[in-house]
Amino acid sequence: MVPMITFIMALPFGLETVNLKCNSGRAKVIGTLVCIGGAFILTLYKGAPLFDHSKATTTQAMDHGTKLSHIRNKERWTIGSIALVVGTLLWSSWFLVQSNISKMYPCQYSSTTIMTFFGAIQSAILGLCTGRNLSMWVLRGRTQVITVLFSGMIASGLGFVGMSWCVKKRGPVFTAAFSPLVQILAALIGIPIFHDQLHLGSLLGSVIVIIGLYILLWGKKKEMQKCVTKLVQETDAIKEQEPHLPAITVSIDSRCP
Repeated sequence: MVPMITFIMALPFGLETVNLKCNSGRAKVIGTLVCIGGAFILTLYKGAPLFDHSKATTTQAMDHGTKLSHIRNKERWTIGSIALVVGTLLWSSWFLVQSNISKMYPCQYSSTTIMTFFGAIQSAILGLCTGRNLSMWVLRGRTQVITVLFSGMIASGLGFVGMSWCVKKRGPVFTAAFSPLVQILAALIGIPIFHDQLHLGSLLGSVIVIIGLYILLWGKKKEMQKCVTKLVQETDAIKEQEPHLPAITVSIDSRCP
């Protein structure tokens, strides 16, 4: 949903233009819709498992327990759905805000530092409001320390710097189009490491997302090529309209003191 919402929100602000009369504009719209369809399939459709596990009975028992927990916590689905919608809107808004920030303040490293600093303050306040047990903040074991360092330095630090640079170079819609790849990469990592089950819906949705992403990037590439060609033509036209200045020759007499 992030690419579609970012694309729709960018239109009224003039950050993205769509010309349905040309192939590049139609490709951007079609690619966005295909990515949304793939994300829906990847999220909502589970499908048949693609791998057979020897512990089938254990899996069935776990599925039964999961169903019971879902029934007991049914009221939490409404709050979770609202939180996901709000999070998607805010995440799409970040791409648009970052597009304007990169024009006024092009320093990605310092802007990311300021953003993560205030994000840490907000997270600390939210954490204290939800759970006031201070023992939850104590890191225990090497795994938790590595996880916190990795999420802070790589996921938040380098991740936001890279996205800020991409927004500055290619725009918010281009950067947001890669958001569905997070689910695909999570599935690719979870299957061999955590032995997660791969279902037909995950595979089918991933393929559709990749196809939509390719169509969207093709449309953006054609649009950029068209803009560059138009700029070159306008520059050549201005040069032709400029009056030719007469050549002036200067001779220097060596006999002058």
